[in-house]
Amino acid sequence: MELKRILARDARSANEKAVAQYGPDVMVISTSQVNGLTELIVAVDLAPLTPEEAEPFLKTDFARPHSLKPTPKFDVLLGQTLDHNKRTSRERQATQVAKSIVEVSANPTHTPAVKTKTVAHKASKPVADETDSVKAQEHDSLRGKEIVALVREELASLRREFKLGQQMAAWQGGMPLPAALNPLRDALNDAPIPVALRALLIDSIKDHDNLADAMGALQRQLSHAVAQTPAPAPMTGMHVLAGPSGAGKSLMVARLAQSAAVQHGCEQVMVISYQDQRAGAWNQTQLLSAQSGVDCFRASSAATLKLLLEEHADRQLVIIDTPGVQMNERLADIRALRADVQCHAVVPVDASAATLRRVFENTDNRWASLMLSKLDEACQPWALLQFLTEKTLGVSVASRGDRTADLVQDVSMGDLVQRALDNLPLAPSDEASPSLRDAAVNSLAASKLSQIAARFQPETTGMTHE
Repeated sequence: MELKRILARDARSANEKAVAQYGPDVMVISTSQVNGLTELIVAVDLAPLTPEEAEPFLKTDFARPHSLKPTPKFDVLLGQTLDHNKRTSRERQATQVAKSIVEVSANPTHTPAVKTKTVAHKASKPVADETDSVKAQEHDSLRGKEIVALVREELASLRREFKLGQQMAAWQGGMPLPAALNPLRDALNDAPIPVALRALLIDSIKDHDNLADAMGALQRQLSHAVAQTPAPAPMTGMHVLAGPSGAGKSLMVARLAQSAAVQHGCEQVMVISYQDQRAGAWNQTQLLSAQSGVDCFRASSAATLKLLLEEHADRQLVIIDTPGVQMNERLADIRALRADVQCHAVVPVDASAATLRRVFENTDNRWASLMLSKLDEACQPWALLQFLTEKTLGVSVASRGDRTADLVQDVSMGDLVQRALDNLPLAPSDEASPSLRDAAVNSLAASKLSQIAARFQPETTGMTHE
């Protein structure tokens, strides 16, 4: 079969011309416009060759029997081609080296030292880029492994909660509660509260017969359980902030630096980013430090960090920001350099129980205080409340909002408890009486009034004491 080309002024003329030349069984392959004419590509059957016409082809190597041997495999041919290219490249390099030696011998005053130095200078940037790429890949690999480990811990925590919930269901089902407290019990069961804390809360409301008294009992019980001695805000000395990825450590560092810059002056405050290989992390640190006017440095190794600490030992406040990946290893490196460093754990208010357990499971870390981030975004801080009932660790500062000036230094655990109770899914059922709905509304109003009164109580007490 052979392809033929036909040109005509339009498609109809081209088809008529093809039928006239090659018969009605002609096969049209394609149609297109070329320089205002219609181009038609058709396929035409070829007539068989006569013995005289085929004789030249029969005498070629393609018609001999040895040409019918099987073709080597692709991998064999590829290997032969690569070996040939390597030999050719080595021969070409050897020829160039020999030519250079001959040129230098012919002209001894000419030395290629400057050229070699230039080549080395040009090659330094790709090597640095390759090193940064390798570090970024290692960071991503470690971050992926920690995410997988965190997911496994979350699943294990859910299994433990489920088993404990099954064991507590029989006990809670047999506990008689007044009908007015059924909405509150349902709300506690629907909220993401750890099973042990939920059992404690339900046990504390069993002796009350109305919703307002039960809500007050919950608030008093939780406020007493999470009461902690507040820790001072880090405004002098050397402090390290650590925590899980995404907890808001960099923003917390910027807020502390800005608050200290107002107190001591921006020239007395320094921020160090230690081994943070996240994409854009260093640019974020520079931008946040520029807002408060403090100096920021980047330490990619323990030796660099030691040099920076020795060079700026006269600063009033040094804040070291650490990555969320390999948190325990980074803290061990810093403690090996300076024994007087104070470590602070930064966790979001709505952190899960597995995240809190992962941060505080290492007993080698001595935490000076707990810093709470994302205070305005938290609506269910139940895991943190249970942690505070089990551990004795003072809260130094908290943060809310997106601005660096939004730093809360006087953190009230009562406000955190009230936030958790306000976000309970408390809704009276359809079968409930109107008086029950009124009791729910009145209890919420009473809790709001008590919250407002608690805010004014410290100021009044302070004035009376003076």
